[in-house]
Amino acid sequence: MGENVKKTLLHVGVANRYCSGFINSDFRTEWKGKPYKLDLVMDLSKTWPYEDESVDGIVGMHVFQQIDWRGLLVAFREAFRVLRKGGVLRIGGPMVEITDKSLDYLLGWNNTNLFSFGLLKMVLVDRIGFSSFSEKEYHESVLPELAMVDNRPGRATKYMEAIK
Repeated sequence: MGENVKKTLLHVGVANRYCSGFINSDFRTEWKGKPYKLDLVMDLSKTWPYEDESVDGIVGMHVFQQIDWRGLLVAFREAFRVLRKGGVLRIGGPMVEITDKSLDYLLGWNNTNLFSFGLLKMVLVDRIGFSSFSEKEYHESVLPELAMVDNRPGRATKYMEAIK
């Protein structure tokens, strides 16, 4: 993709972390009485309002582990559907591979799930059809704009990317 072509980038599960250059969405518009700045109200576990292969990158920090598995499969399938070939899904969140924190700590903050790298790779690559899945460092990405959304370094967060 040429440098002059504007990329379509989604930031999902924004909460209070609005990022310029992205379409920022969350399923609610406020938390504990404090409103969020959003571009779109969107439930990740429902059909996404984007055309097939219309998005270059999707980033969600500490959001996917808060969705039950039925909704999560919808979200991952929708991410795959809307991403262009070569598009990137970047996920940041707690993983069982983080051994310096207790499981109770990793399941804090309304987390419904706790993933492992192998489980996510099996779901995203083997079952849904992404071409690859890899772990990345904080602020390291195949699509550098996505890494600008990274948060919680050193606070039980692993960063992973699936490529369509």
